[in-house]
Amino acid sequence: MNLEKVFIGVCLWHPHILDRTKAKVEDFHGQDAIVFKAMKEINQEGNVPDEISIHEKTGISYTELLDYKKTEYDIMGINWKYYDKQLRERSSRNKILLEAESLLKEPLSAKDMIAKMQDVFREIENDSLDFEIHDIQDTILKTVDIIQERRKNNQKLIGITSGLRRLDEMTFGFQDRRLYYIGARPSQGKTALLLNFIESCDVCCGVISAESGKEELSTRLLAKGALIDSQRLTVGMLYDGEDETLFRSAENLYDKKIFIYDEPNPSIDTVVSIAKQMKQRYDIKILFVDYLQCLSSTYSLRSLPYHQQVAYASKQMKTLARTLNIPVVVSAQLRRDAEGNRPQLNDLSDSTQIERDADVVVMIYNKYDKDQNLEGNYLLVEKNRDGRCGDINVIFNQQYIQFTDA
Repeated sequence: MNLEKVFIGVCLWHPHILDRTKAKVEDFHGQDAIVFKAMKEINQEGNVPDEISIHEKTGISYTELLDYKKTEYDIMGINWKYYDKQLRERSSRNKILLEAESLLKEPLSAKDMIAKMQDVFREIENDSLDFEIHDIQDTILKTVDIIQERRKNNQKLIGITSGLRRLDEMTFGFQDRRLYYIGARPSQGKTALLLNFIESCDVCCGVISAESGKEELSTRLLAKGALIDSQRLTVGMLYDGEDETLFRSAENLYDKKIFIYDEPNPSIDTVVSIAKQMKQRYDIKILFVDYLQCLSSTYSLRSLPYHQQVAYASKQMKTLARTLNIPVVVSAQLRRDAEGNRPQLNDLSDSTQIERDADVVVMIYNKYDKDQNLEGNYLLVEKNRDGRCGDINVIFNQQYIQFTDA
């Protein structure tokens, strides 16, 4: 069966499909591509594509055009989505094969070949996302059901707890399909705060660490749970009686479902791929990424200015949250100008796209007096789409990598 010819025939019998199909001219070949392109153009002009209008636009004979409009194709119109998907699936496979064959002829390193193929996979995957137009009636009914379900929780958290009561009160927890940014200058506690969120998680979570290795992260988590100085723990300096405390902390962590990927400076395409693997293999309910500016650019964007590369990475984080239907919590660097000052939204480094993509932005602010004495630690909720913003006084015990409510 010629799938391209069948689909064109189905569209001729049912022209309204042309407004809904995700098939593109590139999915067809030869004369089929010419016919489908003409049909799309005629439809966009507000006319109904038929043998006459297609003949006038392409010069293809009526006999050949009538061959597309067999009676059985009318019946197949019931299952047009099936043929649409099959057509795009075959086209995607062919594109991958052609790109692979082309790459084999180029004098590229294996790493560059993988990067270029990741670009191809990303483009194909974006084209295959099955988002639909939904009517308000169906949407309202589902929304009311969600509200009623939340009502049964008796005002408990909607999302996953952060482990900090006042932050949860402001954000209602980490919610599905939302992007959260944690902003701070270097060594101000952004990784430590992420670790506090991870340790407080009562669900399966994924961690992508672009800066710290898995052993370093686990050492910090152990230090937090055991209340042992993280620097002493790193060098194995334990006091009498601390072994048992360490083992209890290890036992508590051992029972948690935490999955870590710690490649240094991975490409954004690798991060997206790993996140999807974590969702598929382990059904993670939340993803933590540390940190945005440590991610390398995708191969095809390396020639662009750095701020555009960061903007792209942020957009991909937002897309991950929506397509995986989980919260994505990402730490991000602040501009050098924010050093020592109260941070603001426009202090997010390297791209204004970060603050646009974010559903919630939390800044870490360690406030010092004029003599450089610490006055207090604060989490500043600077953006919150569905809640209030404000300052949250916390205690940051850097020795134990621990944030607690003040």
